[in-house]
Amino acid sequence: MLSEAQKYDFREMNNQKWAILEQTFKSIKVMASGTSLVGNSKVMHHMLPNIVPPIDREYTLRFLRGNTNITNGLDSEWLLMRGIIENFFIPVASDKDFESKATGWIACGDDYLWDTSIIKVVDNLVIGSRK
Repeated sequence: MLSEAQKYDFREMNNQKWAILEQTFKSIKVMASGTSLVGNSKVMHHMLPNIVPPIDREYTLRFLRGNTNITNGLDSEWLLMRGIIENFFIPVASDKDFESKATGWIACGDDYLWDTSIIKVVDNLVIGSRK
């Protein structure tokens, strides 16, 4: 299941692929606290860097939602993560001009060490906008 998800293209997501990501999200238990979104998204980013960005409170949530609040619970946290990916990261990463620029940055790995995938480039720009 996970090896298949590693082949997913963010431009070709469908309900079946989202269901596999949801199952993966809900099966990860890396946080001692009641909040799973931050830890699970970071683990999933390492497993699926072309689809899942690392989501954090200070940069991602503050940038996209204006606050750092997370309602605990796997169902609500999954819906939040999916919404962030589906409604922000994928549209930005899918823009042809952006994709062209990001691909160039990724190709210059020595100069842009943190740009490891198009999704991560979007994340890095979010972080940069907050600093």
